[in-house]
Amino acid sequence: MILKGDGTKEVLSSFTCSLDADIELFLHERAIEFEKISKARTYLICDEAKLREGEIFIVGYFALSLKVLILPEEMPVRSRKEYDGFRGKIHGNPIREIPCYLIGQLARNSEADINSITGSELIETTLSVIQPSVDAVGGRWVLIECHNTKGLVDFYRANGFHTILQEPDGDMEMVQMIRKIA
Repeated sequence: MILKGDGTKEVLSSFTCSLDADIELFLHERAIEFEKISKARTYLICDEAKLREGEIFIVGYFALSLKVLILPEEMPVRSRKEYDGFRGKIHGNPIREIPCYLIGQLARNSEADINSITGSELIETTLSVIQPSVDAVGGRWVLIECHNTKGLVDFYRANGFHTILQEPDGDMEMVQMIRKIA
């Protein structure tokens, strides 16, 4: 995480997301703890002009982690091979899981200027942070898990993701979407 020290929590708490309270809650309440236990890394995108004036204003953020994606049981071996990149079965059994880089959180600040950063720019910035890890240890896929709403799904589709699994999560259906890392 970029910020450390006494004022960190105050700076993080200035971030707002009017569209999703969970995104706001993560940055306010969980990001520091996830950082301490190495569960995820949180990256802040700050307004450069305000930084030059000595003010920290978060225009967006994303959190990255690792996750094993469990492939749906009904998935054909041919599709499993495509996701694995090598084979669809191992020792005669279908490949059931693939490692992914997880974008656990991705959001713009509701109070930021609409032109400060687009969602697509936020995704491209996220992928640029993942790329050195891909170069160092490999990896083929980046995964997001989001609420199954038309706006979110359409946004991620427009940015190269496709749906792999939909599942209920309490009252809200969630969707897992993946994108091949170039």
